[in-house]
Amino acid sequence: MPTTMMQVSQPVSHPIGGQTIKQMPAMKSVQKSKQVSIEVVEKSMCNPGDLGIEVVDKLVWQNWQPGREYTKNIVLKNVKVKTQKIKYNVPNTRFFTTLYPKPVVLSAGTSFSLPVTFRPLEKSLYEDKIIFHTKEGVFEIIIKAVLPEYDIEVPERLNFNMCAAQDHVEATFEVKNSGDLNSELEWEITEPFTIQPEVTKLQPGEVKTFKATFKPGSATVYEATAVCKYGQEGELSKISTLVGIGKYPHIIVSAVGRPATTLNRDTLEAVVEFGPTAVGTTVQKMVELHNLAPVRAPYKVEHPSALSRIDTVFQCPKMSGIVPPMSSVKIPITYNPNMVEVTSVDYFNITAIGKVSKSVIKCVASSKGPEVQLGARVVNFMQINVGEKATRTIDIVNNSDIDAVFQFEIDCEESVFKFQHLTGTLKANSTRTIILNFAPTHPINYHRRVTCMIHNRGPLFLDLLGTAHSELIKPAVIQSHHLDNYRTHVERGFSVFPPEQLNELRQQGRLELDDAGALMAPVKEDYEVEPIEMLRFENSYKRAPPPSGVLIGTVENPTEHALHHYPPMDEYFNDGYHSDVVNFVPHVSTDIHVVDFGNCQNLRVIEDRVINVTNHTKGKITIQWGAGSEKTFSVTPEVIDIPPLKSCAFQVKFRPNAPNQFFGAELECYAYYKSLRDYKLVEDSTHSPPWCLTLNCTGHTFMPNNETFLPRYTLDSAQLVFPAVNTKESTYRTLLMTNNGTTPILFDLQKDPSSTYTVKPAKALLKGGQQIFVVKFLPKEVKTYKHKLKMRLNDNTKYDKELQLVGSAEAPQVLLDTQGEMFFKPTCIGTSSKRTYAIKNVSRIPLRFEWKLRFADKNLLSVTPESGIIQPNESLSQIWSFIPKQEQKYLMKPALVVWGQGFSSTSSGGKKKQFDVRAIGEGSIGDIKAEESYLDFGDVIVGSTGSKHITLFNNSSCSLHYRLSIDQTLDGPYPEEMTRTDDIGLELDQMEGVIPARSRQVISAMVRPIRRLTYQFAISYQLITPEDESNASRQEPQHLCHVLTTGVFPTMSVTDARCFGSSVGISKKQLWALFSLDNFNVCLDSDPSARELMYSVQTRHSHKRRPPVYTRAIMDFNFSAAPLGSEACFVNLMFENTGTVATEWSFLFPSDLHMELEYWAETGEFDEDELHEMKVMDNNLFTIEPKKGRLEPGECGNVTFSYKHSIAGTDRLPVLLKLARGREILLNFIGVTVDADRRYIHFPSSKHMFTPVPVGEKISPKQVYELYNGGAVPVQYQFDLTSLDLIRQENFDQPIFECINPSGEIPPGRTLNIEWRFSPIEAKTYMVDVPIHVHNGDTAIVTFTGVGYDKRIMGDTMPMTDQQDLTGVPGVQSVPVPGQLAFLSQERISFGNLPLFCRGRRMVFVSNRSKTRPVTFEWHVTCPSDSQFLSIGPVRGYLNPGESKMCRVNFIATGQPSFYDLDLVCEVTDQVEFNQYKDRLTEWEAERMRQKYEFTITEEDLDADKRIGSPEVTERPPSRPKTMDEDLRASESDFVKYRTLPPISKLSPDEEKQQCERRRRNEDILWEKPEPPTPFLLHLGLTARTHDIRAFQINFPDEYKKFYVDRCLSEQAKKNEAEKPKPAQTDAVECKQSEADVVSGVMANVLRGLLDDSAFFESVVKVMKDPVPYFAQIGERRAPEGGQSSPSSPGSPVETTFGEIHRPTPPSPVSSASSSSSRRKPRSNKSSAASERSKQASTPETRVSKTSTPRHSLSEIRRVKDEEQKLKQKQEMKKLPEFGNTVESVIENTLLNVLTEALEGEFNITSRPRFIALPKRNGSSSSKLAGNSGKACK
Repeated sequence: MPTTMMQVSQPVSHPIGGQTIKQMPAMKSVQKSKQVSIEVVEKSMCNPGDLGIEVVDKLVWQNWQPGREYTKNIVLKNVKVKTQKIKYNVPNTRFFTTLYPKPVVLSAGTSFSLPVTFRPLEKSLYEDKIIFHTKEGVFEIIIKAVLPEYDIEVPERLNFNMCAAQDHVEATFEVKNSGDLNSELEWEITEPFTIQPEVTKLQPGEVKTFKATFKPGSATVYEATAVCKYGQEGELSKISTLVGIGKYPHIIVSAVGRPATTLNRDTLEAVVEFGPTAVGTTVQKMVELHNLAPVRAPYKVEHPSALSRIDTVFQCPKMSGIVPPMSSVKIPITYNPNMVEVTSVDYFNITAIGKVSKSVIKCVASSKGPEVQLGARVVNFMQINVGEKATRTIDIVNNSDIDAVFQFEIDCEESVFKFQHLTGTLKANSTRTIILNFAPTHPINYHRRVTCMIHNRGPLFLDLLGTAHSELIKPAVIQSHHLDNYRTHVERGFSVFPPEQLNELRQQGRLELDDAGALMAPVKEDYEVEPIEMLRFENSYKRAPPPSGVLIGTVENPTEHALHHYPPMDEYFNDGYHSDVVNFVPHVSTDIHVVDFGNCQNLRVIEDRVINVTNHTKGKITIQWGAGSEKTFSVTPEVIDIPPLKSCAFQVKFRPNAPNQFFGAELECYAYYKSLRDYKLVEDSTHSPPWCLTLNCTGHTFMPNNETFLPRYTLDSAQLVFPAVNTKESTYRTLLMTNNGTTPILFDLQKDPSSTYTVKPAKALLKGGQQIFVVKFLPKEVKTYKHKLKMRLNDNTKYDKELQLVGSAEAPQVLLDTQGEMFFKPTCIGTSSKRTYAIKNVSRIPLRFEWKLRFADKNLLSVTPESGIIQPNESLSQIWSFIPKQEQKYLMKPALVVWGQGFSSTSSGGKKKQFDVRAIGEGSIGDIKAEESYLDFGDVIVGSTGSKHITLFNNSSCSLHYRLSIDQTLDGPYPEEMTRTDDIGLELDQMEGVIPARSRQVISAMVRPIRRLTYQFAISYQLITPEDESNASRQEPQHLCHVLTTGVFPTMSVTDARCFGSSVGISKKQLWALFSLDNFNVCLDSDPSARELMYSVQTRHSHKRRPPVYTRAIMDFNFSAAPLGSEACFVNLMFENTGTVATEWSFLFPSDLHMELEYWAETGEFDEDELHEMKVMDNNLFTIEPKKGRLEPGECGNVTFSYKHSIAGTDRLPVLLKLARGREILLNFIGVTVDADRRYIHFPSSKHMFTPVPVGEKISPKQVYELYNGGAVPVQYQFDLTSLDLIRQENFDQPIFECINPSGEIPPGRTLNIEWRFSPIEAKTYMVDVPIHVHNGDTAIVTFTGVGYDKRIMGDTMPMTDQQDLTGVPGVQSVPVPGQLAFLSQERISFGNLPLFCRGRRMVFVSNRSKTRPVTFEWHVTCPSDSQFLSIGPVRGYLNPGESKMCRVNFIATGQPSFYDLDLVCEVTDQVEFNQYKDRLTEWEAERMRQKYEFTITEEDLDADKRIGSPEVTERPPSRPKTMDEDLRASESDFVKYRTLPPISKLSPDEEKQQCERRRRNEDILWEKPEPPTPFLLHLGLTARTHDIRAFQINFPDEYKKFYVDRCLSEQAKKNEAEKPKPAQTDAVECKQSEADVVSGVMANVLRGLLDDSAFFESVVKVMKDPVPYFAQIGERRAPEGGQSSPSSPGSPVETTFGEIHRPTPPSPVSSASSSSSRRKPRSNKSSAASERSKQASTPETRVSKTSTPRHSLSEIRRVKDEEQKLKQKQEMKKLPEFGNTVESVIENTLLNVLTEALEGEFNITSRPRFIALPKRNGSSSSKLAGNSGKACK
């Protein structure tokens, strides 16, 4: 049977898309033939390109037919640089065949074609593969034949991203027909997506592009599925997903350069102001459109008024566009004014696509014309002769930035006044000088008012004056003031009277002259020369009403009425010919002003024309025509007189001199009173200028077959739009016509039949280059007037020109907002709610408006502004205020009254029109509440601020106006007088405001405490009524909330202190005093001053080397004293932040406060203190680590202070402790370094205060003053007590101060207690200065102070204590010390107040906190005399790692009443180091023995054995710590392995070499003995105060029962007192007679005073009558005769001595009895004798009883007597002190055993007790009794 062989290759990793996918190779088994074994292993396929073969991926046959043969080639190309050998397998199926498989060798770059033949048999799918093998891998080529099928390729997903709503986004994609057949495609998709084309056909392989459109309707995420159906009948389909997001566009408008926030939020208007713009020019402004959406925003610009208005001047060239997303575009707006002095307002609406947003552009502009003025209003040529010529100049000035066109309306050819230039253009801001000539032809006065017309502005008037004389006629010279007086006379009605008549009236006194020289009536009265009707024109003239209301002919005071000035256009146009209205009645007039001769073809025969001239005055006038008969146009007669109120006819002749020409002239005529012909007949006051009349004459001589000239001209506008006016108001426009040809132009403007439009001049010959026409518009009713003005030129109809004239008369019309209804929100009573209400002027005329309110509504409604002007097409908003008075609804009806303003601001306007508005409002009330009724700011640093937010709620329906008030309450240690003037510590950012209805408002509250106090603020609110002051006073404040805060200062305190190094022997209490830590903590806890808060943090604020300090808190940090070269003094202080805020602190040296100056600013001069500080800082004698830090509340931190003893002397350094925003404390660091041979006692202070002692104490307590030897040698001291003797003599020879040990010796580095006794005799303060002498040293003077007080007065305020509670020395260690392994549970033990001869007991635990090192400890006293008071057990012990041991401390109150402050030292030794030391010592001893017995004799070194001696081994006495001299003699100092590094001092190379050589030589010669490890010292302080027993019973009656008085101690004390040598008896003091007399006198006075004192007698009687107190039995009883004395009282002193170290064991009953047998023997003898006497006394009685009643036997009597004897012995034994001591010892040891077992963990001493009830048992009576009694078991 053939076997199957398989081989599995290792998995191969292929990187795919950045990941590694492991593929397991396939396994294939092949049958073995009989002889040939073939093994096929299908390896994992590789990429041909990776193998260096270039080949196709697959071969595919398409469009094949069954039964045929198809062949394709597989081309293999070697793209590697080396030859490859390729093997291949034939296809597995029989439908694909290829060549016989044989290896193919391909060289580099060569190819090989492998033919593959396909022979299909049926229509099905064929698939196979050919596997190729190379040396590097395997790859395959797929071969398959496919059937024709339908298939297309469409994108799976099409993302349109975001598009604006209602906008569309297009995207194109391609679809490919990847099938083999033609296919028809059809798309199915839902909105908002579309695809075009929807249906199409695709050929195989054809690709077609489709367009997809996304048009969202709203801001939504759209996702749709597009189905593409294909195939023969659409049975196949493919899906494509279309995704798009709709967004609403948002466009806002702003002017260019301004942010989008400048948009008016109320009206969403952006105002574009164009400013004044010249008429006829175009100004363009840009507007920015901001698209704030992330999609593009198509927009449209709408111009609502463009179609409805006839005078649109604003245009927007770009009416639509697209704004890119998150961007902006600019659109232009143009302004082209066509009217002068018109303010135009228009609006453009910018709407985004879909009209989801709308912004308004408000365009405001005004037009302006040129500002032109003449240099003078009057030009006077004065007097010249006829035939002569006079010349003057006139300046015409253009003050504007617009070019001005001017025209002087005068014919220089016919007039006596000649102008150099009649027309022209005046550039902007320029001046032009025109020359004037005067050429008179007749000897008369000349005056003509010439009009200078300015285009787009109006006329200017120039008065020309002149006087001509001839040889015969010499009229009076006319002056300019004559012209002024004439105008005054015209106003007053005097000009119509001839001068001679006026002169006569003046002579009669009926006329007077005013200040200006004009005529006036003397009083205000009507002076009518003739009836008024006689002075008027015929019906052809209509005079304008006088502006002042004064009738013609009425003479009034000129000061009451000024001269009326008519508008220039009215004065120009109202001449009686072009207008039916005249400003005043003309004095002389003509019936026509234009004479047109028309076409005169016959030059010889031309008909004359006739005109009539009428005299309207009361005097005779003379008419003088200027045109001569030789001219083309002439008038006859030239001169004629016309009587008053008469007319005269004149003939006008036309004599042309050439055919085919135009002729035209303006003839002048001067009329004047005939009486003015000669100057002799003229008075200056009545001199009147002549009147000038003009006559336009035209005609032409063109023959019939000759056409008139072709007019070449231009008009500045083909259409004239007039500003809107009221009815019967006139407005004017100017029209400029420019003659561009060389021939004159004859123009004739036809008259409007309706007389609405009038033109001046209407007919004339244009000879010059320019003609300015003035068109007047005078509407008669409200409507729009459109008229085509026909202009005939050159008398030819073919040259007619039509001008469009548009104007309108407007009635007031406004559009009210919200259809005339105005609603106000509910409003709180007494307050006002405001809203805007818009009105729009829909007419073309500016309107004046005014709001009218009913009387009842005036107190409720107000509007701002009440009146004003609203421009055409302008929307104007007014602010309305509604002020309700009651809680109700209101309906108000204000009215808007509008009327047209007219063309000018002085116009009277048209009819008024009223529009009614309904205003609805409601009055309401409400209240305000706070979200939190209590707001606690916590603790805030004084001077800083804390802020929080207060949320106010208004739940009512109306807005509330409120005013907040703050009431401040302070709670703290400051008196009210000090805080009364403090500012309120709470600041609110808004004390007044408005809370809208049903809303909230957040107010920022900031507290700023200025003192360390507790602040409580009560915030109240008051609803204010700003519009109703009467109601405001009735509003009561309502409580809102409470605000609490506490002002604090950053604070910290020293909670523990430790010292090591050279100060290791200083106890914690001494260190506490040296560093003044009690005062230091008090200062830290006190308030800083204002000067301390000047700088909140550390600041270099001074340029001085010793910066000033602004604090009064100054104290010393005394580092004590040590010898030179000893180890540095290290002090660790633990600072704890005892406050509630974080504290930042820093220690600042003087250099930290000093500002560095430039080198040139340094003076270089230093005083002694500066030099000393520089020395200290340069040598780093004092260091602090760290110098600054931050402590959170409750956090602790250690600060290490060190002082180096490297320089001898006293070193001082001021250091400033600065708490940020807190205290500043100046610390004077003081350290003393003593020379090695100097004797020095360190006095931390020169003052010492004793504990206060009450007056009258029999035995004052002893007190202690400590002296510390800071040197290296013993010091002998001596107190000089001379001052004590002096104060004793001052106090009646009573010892106030007593020094018990005034002299002695202090070992180095030790402290000695100097015992003092202070015994005051008065309640006052005693002070004494005591010199202290140091042997071979300095002398110090210390001031001792003691206070005596009367305890009857002080009472409980001065309690007796051991002073432990008066110091802040902590009892538990908090600061770790480097190298410390063991810790004490307590470092300070207070025994309190004790009576003498009792014991106090305390426990202290020694704990080893190390986890790896065992330690041993041993207790010592610092002073040998302390052993008699103290005992501790165990004295020494061994502690494993982590173990604790209890030590029992006993204090024995003996001796005299005293204050005790004792110090115990516990030496802790590291056993690991001690064992190492013993090993080194063993080696050293062995080496010493070897060196002792082994030696080498050399000639060079024969004395080696003498040098190698046994060094002395000095051991420390066990009773006290090492002294400083012993430390110096040791190898190094204490704590060798923990001490700091010595100061670095650089040696010279020679010194270093010598030192190394010396060290090497010493090491070779001698091996020093190892030193034991320095033990670590723990200090245990004990305080106590002992009292005499009686004093203790008096002062502490409740405490006495808690103590046991050892009578043994009292007896021993008495014995010791008896053994003391008695002091010698005091000898009698000699006394002089005088001194004796003084003493006897004093005593006699005292006794006499007592005998005379009635109160003393009453007190004695009262004492005698007092009853005997209950406790009298406690007093001493009189002993019976021959009786036994009672045992010694408990208060008898007994002295007991203790060993130096060991605690004396309590005496047992046996030992105590044996030790005191001698004391008990006499007592027992006395007792036996007493018993015998009692027996003898009782014998007769007994005998009698026995004889009478023999009830008991003798044995019973004897037994009873024995029992009585035993009971007496027991009672006597209980009274023995030894028995009491034994009981006390038993109780003490019992409690000690219980505590020891609890510490060992044998039971839990704090668990609750359990009660076990035992069952009853039957038995004896004793057992029953025992059973009935309950037992409590724990």
